[in-house]
Amino acid sequence: MDGASPAAAAIIERVISYLDKKTVRACETLNKTWYTLVTVRSVRNIDTHILQLPLRIAHYKRKGLLGSARALTIDVSFVDGFLSPAAYERRVREAAMLVRKVPGIRTLSVHAMGLHSAPSNDEIHSGVMAVDCLLRALPQLSTLDMSECPVALLDPSGASLDGLTQLRHIRWFTLGRNDMTSAAALTRLVSSNTQTIEAVDGQADITDNVLRQLCDARKFRRLNARGSNISDDSLQMLVRARGSQLTELVLSDCTRLTRRSIGHLTPEHLPRLQVLDLYNVVVTTDTYQALFNRQMYWPYLRDLKLKAALLHVSQQRDERVNDDILVAIGQNCPRLVALRLFGCHGITDAGLSAILGNLGDLRELVVMHHAEDPVSGAEESEAEVSETVTSAPEPNGLLLSLPSINDIWATIPSLHANAVPHHAPPPSAPSTPCLSSQPRRGFTSQALQHGVRSRRFNLLNLDMAYDSVCAEHLAQLSHLQVLCGRVITRHAKSLLESQFPKCKMMVWNID
Repeated sequence: MDGASPAAAAIIERVISYLDKKTVRACETLNKTWYTLVTVRSVRNIDTHILQLPLRIAHYKRKGLLGSARALTIDVSFVDGFLSPAAYERRVREAAMLVRKVPGIRTLSVHAMGLHSAPSNDEIHSGVMAVDCLLRALPQLSTLDMSECPVALLDPSGASLDGLTQLRHIRWFTLGRNDMTSAAALTRLVSSNTQTIEAVDGQADITDNVLRQLCDARKFRRLNARGSNISDDSLQMLVRARGSQLTELVLSDCTRLTRRSIGHLTPEHLPRLQVLDLYNVVVTTDTYQALFNRQMYWPYLRDLKLKAALLHVSQQRDERVNDDILVAIGQNCPRLVALRLFGCHGITDAGLSAILGNLGDLRELVVMHHAEDPVSGAEESEAEVSETVTSAPEPNGLLLSLPSINDIWATIPSLHANAVPHHAPPPSAPSTPCLSSQPRRGFTSQALQHGVRSRRFNLLNLDMAYDSVCAEHLAQLSHLQVLCGRVITRHAKSLLESQFPKCKMMVWNID
């Protein structure tokens, strides 16, 4: 693609935004068109410290580029030692006044590179003043990114946010917390932009009030409420009001959500959903089975992340419940690109084979914590436990390792004891999942016997012991960037290294 046509130039300009600096510099040397597009992209974003902003604007004006600027990335960290407080404040206000002369600015990203975790009063005062001046000078903003700015720099009054009424995308503070000040300011900001807002990345500052405001947002499509304290009622209200147009829903670590609201996240209510993140949500495995079965078809789902936080509610343990989920995902999520599953102990080779054999667009696959043989905790003896921890050779030449950090991490409760429903665990469930009398075995080459439909993987992280048979199947891929696992044989390692010399292998044990 030489970029000669307008359509090609638009595609190239969009692709460049996802490349790192080294790749961008290499693209500049391809031809004159690529060099021009890379230069234009860098020109459209003014990235500087707020004290150097007047010089940068004057440079753009001399070059005749001031009208092409579309984004502003400003460092508001305090620079001490060469200006008095009064002179520093004057310089900041002058810089903010000059921003008004750049009418094309639609995106503002604010960060504070030099601000540490315990800022001084001077740093807080200068930062609050700089942020306030910038927001007042740019009422025409459509994108506001404060994710790399400490929440201490937010003006408690929030008066500077009242002038922003055309915002489409909001990325809110993620560094530090200031009681409920930032959450209240986000609610106020969303309320002022209900006619234009499309995406909100508020994470823990998303509250029930924010969701109620978003119910009236006609263009709203993407929500990131990671770690928030939203309730079932507010989520159900949002899904009923805007579910038909939602494309992204991130609800990881939302500990107040239960099956009452998660059970309604079906294709019937979310027909256009592309991203769904339910990591560490307090639901049982059968809730996931209600979302992903043979009757639930997800035509646009591209990114899925799940973690089975609680045991199955049934008193009779269903060992294949997670295999059924994977079979349904493989059949009813044809456009899936990234799949991440954690804490799913019921997955076996059959379930993993259903995913690898059916999803042709898959690029990232993470499946941690495979199926384990249930053993009663009362029948475990000290000798059996010690035998499990000690490494023992296997018939196929692999070496069983100690329990992995992922195995240990999976046994740590993600909730307080009073947050877990008080129902008796299945009688067959072991009392110590990591130290059972049956050694934990990873996935085997049987999971690959039906082939791998996708030919390119950026990340393949499986709780698997990679032997020569697995390596022969993986060697048929056209691209493999990162491979993670538990054990790999030396022959399999050499075979994969010869086929994918740039592949990064993160395998704990080599036999």
